[in-house]
Amino acid sequence: MLDTTLRQPPLRTQPARTRPAYTDTAALNDIHALLTSNTNGTGTDQPAQLLADITTVLARSRRPMIPIRDIEAVVNETPLGRPVASIDAGNATITVRQEPDGLGLLIQITTSTSAEHNSLTVTLDNHCLHHPAPPARHTA
Repeated sequence: MLDTTLRQPPLRTQPARTRPAYTDTAALNDIHALLTSNTNGTGTDQPAQLLADITTVLARSRRPMIPIRDIEAVVNETPLGRPVASIDAGNATITVRQEPDGLGLLIQITTSTSAEHNSLTVTLDNHCLHHPAPPARHTA
């Protein structure tokens, strides 16, 4: 007869794996190997196969494939010598400068398309000031 008490191990609340299964470095190495490898075939399906192989590597890395927009920031001075920062982010322009009549900041956001306006999110101290609008503009 056993004198010891059997205990149930605690349930895991998080996955056992904390590291990603396929690291960014491994993905870049694999893509580099695909692009620089000397393949023996010269068929017309070779570019399509290369693209399929790269797509497989990207899917395995679990990185989202989203378009990245160019963001350019420039700091100049107003005619009165005050600094003004202009940020161009595609169809949105953000201007940061000192309030003309005070010491506070004036932040202006201008969008050139309604799609950009509807997808814009503005936060201040982790409080959302502007949410992206749903396509039908319903709030419920």
